[in-house]
Amino acid sequence: MADTPGKKATANEEIVVLLKEDMKGEHAAIIQYLQHAYKLSEGEIPTEVEGIARDEMRHFRWLGEQVVVLGGNPTMERDPIFLDTPEGFDLMLLDVEAEDRAVEQYEAHLAAIDHPKVRRLLERILVDERTHRLMFKDFVKELGGDPNKKLNPPVGPWNQDGNASAQDLEVNSKGETISANLEAENRNDHPLVKLLNNRVRQEYMTVMTYLHRSFVRWNTNPALSRSLLEDRAIWHMTHLGHVGEAVAGLGERPEMISSPLPMVQAEVSDRDFSQWGKENETQLVEDTLQLLQKLLRADGEELEGLELQLKRVEKHDRFMEQQFEDDLN
Repeated sequence: MADTPGKKATANEEIVVLLKEDMKGEHAAIIQYLQHAYKLSEGEIPTEVEGIARDEMRHFRWLGEQVVVLGGNPTMERDPIFLDTPEGFDLMLLDVEAEDRAVEQYEAHLAAIDHPKVRRLLERILVDERTHRLMFKDFVKELGGDPNKKLNPPVGPWNQDGNASAQDLEVNSKGETISANLEAENRNDHPLVKLLNNRVRQEYMTVMTYLHRSFVRWNTNPALSRSLLEDRAIWHMTHLGHVGEAVAGLGERPEMISSPLPMVQAEVSDRDFSQWGKENETQLVEDTLQLLQKLLRADGEELEGLELQLKRVEKHDRFMEQQFEDDLN
């Protein structure tokens, strides 16, 4: 739609198609930026990058809610992402180029959409994306790189290719884009990595499932939507950060792998969703207790602080288990 000169998206269905493209870009950016923050590990830059990821999460929510207002079902798919490069400044260059594509895509969608409220939303998001681009360029310079260098990856967040799947990629020492092999033989060599990455996948699935439900219900059940977003999805995003940082601290990649989500069908009732949510939290509590037992038998200063965070996570999950129980009564 955006590539047709003079053609305006006026029907809700046409606008939803464009907003879902934007959602895929925002989702990919969230995960790519978090992975890059974990990879950089220390200093002010990773903290700043995590802040940018939170901005993208906010955009993702706004877009999802707007899709629902227009009668659509928010997509939880994502564009391809890059996990690694030989140099830290190249990670930031990939993020500069992601923001280049974001600005280009949002400007194209603004030109294509003739809906005042949606246009205001996209203009607001563009303010952030233009700022993010400048921030990432500064990070490149701080890390010793050239902010004007171009890596020109064929895909990535906001890649504007509707057929691109949610690949995990990396740039090798030759500057080539290759698949990031999450099943390489040298992975999971620490006894806790498998358990931690299993928890990363669980937290990621939980965040995205709760977010989707908060989007589709915010127009008809705002109290439930707000609770799912503020009291549950956001806390699970925090838990994801704790465990993801622990995996990165062990020299491995957090496995935030895109996969089909449960309970995202339009016909799922609130009661069925709450029953699933309660069972999900019960399982998370059990898994946290298992992780704590393994952690007590593990050595390594890179795991310092994780025990305290997991004890807190376990109490959070018990609280959310009760929230879903209350929703059922």
